[in-house]
Amino acid sequence: MTAIEKYTRLEALGQWREVPDQSPREVVVSFGNASLVLSELNENPLCHWAMAATCRLSLDGSKAIYTPDTEGFETLEIDDAEMVEAIAQVSRAVVATERKTSWFHWVFLAMATAAIGSAFYATPSLLRGQAARMTGPESARKLGSDMVTTLGIDICRAPRADVVRELFQSRVFLESRALLLIARHQQHSSVFPGGIVVIGGDALQAMRTPNDLADLTTTLLAQSDLALEKLFEGSSTRELFEYITSGKLADERLAQAAQNITDSPEINDVAEFTSTIQPLLRDQDWVTLQGICLE
Repeated sequence: MTAIEKYTRLEALGQWREVPDQSPREVVVSFGNASLVLSELNENPLCHWAMAATCRLSLDGSKAIYTPDTEGFETLEIDDAEMVEAIAQVSRAVVATERKTSWFHWVFLAMATAAIGSAFYATPSLLRGQAARMTGPESARKLGSDMVTTLGIDICRAPRADVVRELFQSRVFLESRALLLIARHQQHSSVFPGGIVVIGGDALQAMRTPNDLADLTTTLLAQSDLALEKLFEGSSTRELFEYITSGKLADERLAQAAQNITDSPEINDVAEFTSTIQPLLRDQDWVTLQGICLE
């Protein structure tokens, strides 16, 4: 029995912060295939952390803090001695497995690079297709997040309003892992790869009801995959080749694609959102969300 199989049924509660200035969110932590799975209390998955990339920042008795990135931007706090020990054992097992199979990955990478290299001079559509196939939900979210960052826009955050924003997300986006962001002093609303919907703060304040916001966000979200397609369509053959071999696009390309999105015309044909939850937000919660950029 492997370490991963041993702990497949082990779960614990944790405090997850997606960003440093965000209030901690209680989540259920469990094991996936060489990953940590973070889910809502209703078992709706939120994200996966690759076990090999998960780093423990601190340990105090049974309490440990982990991060999936080198900057410690996103964190997870667990106060459960058994889960902390399990994570340590599974992490060692994953690392050992990766070392044993590293030679295979190098051979595979060399073969893949040679194959892709031969396709470098083939039609760009082949490279775009390969780029799209290798871009999963998490990679698409990373591309979208990087694109938003290049714009240098001011994302509005406020503790009470963020709670309402997350409530709105859970009721409108349902099964999708969409992320709703509100941009200060912006009228234009856009959608980026990975389901990142950016609503202009000025536009939000002009809306009359939560349903107006739901209509616009769901209409934009439906075009998230199209935003990813346009990102690859506008990339050169060399840029696509570099993305396929490294998983990264140059900041200049991301910035150009992001600017193209913000410069595109506003959506006029907004679909009507229907929900079994009425109203979507209480009046006081709606006022709080509309004032997120005023705090």
